[in-house]
Amino acid sequence: MSENSPTRPFISITSPFREPGDGVDLSSALQPILNLTSIIGLAAYLWIAFQNALDRQPLIPLALAPLLALLLLVTFRRKLSTALRSGFLVAFYLLVGITVILLGQTQSFGLLLLLTGVQIAFVFWNESAGIISFFVSLVLIILAGIFLHFGLLQPFGLEPQPLEIIPFIGWIATFILANWTLAVINRYLLKAYSMAASSEKELSQLLSEERKNLEAHIEERTRLLTRQTSLMETAGEIAHQISMETSQENLFRNTIQLIRDRLGYYHAGIFLMDEADEYAVLVSALGEAGEKMLAQGHRLKKGEEGIVGNVVARGEARIALDVGKDAVHFKNPLLPHTRSEIALPIKIGERVLGALDIQSTEPEAFSQVDIQSLQIIANQLAVALERIRLIDQLQQTVADLESGYRTETRKSWRVYIRTSRKTRGFRYDPNRKQVEPISTVNNPSQTISDPHVLNVPLQSRGEVIGMLNVKFKGGQPSPEIQRLLNTTAERLGSALETARLLEELQLRAEREHLVGDLATQVRSSTDFDHILKTTAQQLRQKLGLREVVVQILPPEEIRQGDFPLEVS
Repeated sequence: MSENSPTRPFISITSPFREPGDGVDLSSALQPILNLTSIIGLAAYLWIAFQNALDRQPLIPLALAPLLALLLLVTFRRKLSTALRSGFLVAFYLLVGITVILLGQTQSFGLLLLLTGVQIAFVFWNESAGIISFFVSLVLIILAGIFLHFGLLQPFGLEPQPLEIIPFIGWIATFILANWTLAVINRYLLKAYSMAASSEKELSQLLSEERKNLEAHIEERTRLLTRQTSLMETAGEIAHQISMETSQENLFRNTIQLIRDRLGYYHAGIFLMDEADEYAVLVSALGEAGEKMLAQGHRLKKGEEGIVGNVVARGEARIALDVGKDAVHFKNPLLPHTRSEIALPIKIGERVLGALDIQSTEPEAFSQVDIQSLQIIANQLAVALERIRLIDQLQQTVADLESGYRTETRKSWRVYIRTSRKTRGFRYDPNRKQVEPISTVNNPSQTISDPHVLNVPLQSRGEVIGMLNVKFKGGQPSPEIQRLLNTTAERLGSALETARLLEELQLRAEREHLVGDLATQVRSSTDFDHILKTTAQQLRQKLGLREVVVQILPPEEIRQGDFPLEVS
């Protein structure tokens, strides 16, 4: 800092002592000087008091006692201002110094005391005070010389002393030179000290500002991290909850509810693309405004209307930190308090399913952290939608398969019952106490009104293939007996299905074997009549048929369907 800086002057002419703004604080250096002065002053006072006690002259010790008391008070009363303490110290040295000179014994010691007082004023007050103290001291020295030379102090017991001009001028020159030298040295030392103190203060202020900025940055960073953690935790909870949903309607409603409850936004809505992939249609929203938009069939054209339309067209998130300045924003009269808006794509791979739209009443309410957290929710929503679609598709496939299995089972059992020559059931005769085959099947509805009879259907792949008819003596059976009969019927139905399939496999194997044998015999012959005859004989014999006709017909008769063919 320059010497003539207008903000922090090195020397203040208007102030009688150095202010804190000067960049110099020497209050800590004043205390050792006061301590040493008090020790020397106390020792000198005791010596003077002892000498005057021997001469039986107590007036001088009594006169010096108040001055010593003030010195001790200023030394040990550290709460006093630096200006007051340093001012007293200057006055003390000037008074003691001129007194020593007037005594006429140790003038050099008196000059040293005056020199000390001047330098204390220069250092602890300012340069102007030092100059004033110097001239005061110089005037006192000249007056002391005049008084001593002319005997003006005889009434006070001081004898006149002849004044030698050359030594006296030498004292004054030495005094001036010593003060000048020490003033120059002190001036440059104080300047260096002031510059160092000023630099230190500036550095301290700079460090303080840096510390405040760092604390503010840390506080802001902590706030952002806290918000990010909170958003991530909320997004994780929302993602976990929506991942458990299997209904699309519940998924949308719960997602919107969680976003509004946990994150506190003004409005949230879910849009899905229509079948033509032209409009983003609002499918879920809460509140009065949301219900009105749903009732109105609110939709936004892809790539043309609103932020949502832009997002579903581009497949990228978009933020309007100030909707009043965003040209793409769609101003909805049902949401008049919206100040900022964000829309995030709901997509699987590159296929955009829709968009998650969130609006806030605060400007610039969304940051990069919000985008990341809300995009997690949108991604989980897309995954949940795809999972629900796949589940619905799988359930439909399973239902189709079950329907096909049931149809095939029903058809197979009809064919089996129609073609099978086996007994269709058995009953236990309590009178004869034996099991008898049933040639005809009774209608179960004939016994359904009988409270003693329990009809349990036999099922295979959901199709009823028979009936387990049980008659009890004592009325309806207990629930345990009914559960036992139902379990028995289930296992019986499975066993019958297994037996039927096994018979079909065996029959198919026999037919394959028959076809193989027939093919072998036919290939071994080259006679046309022998081949036809062998085929007819083998089919009748192997299949147990009554009559088989195998003949060759012209193609035109075959196309017209006019040919005799009998297999019985």
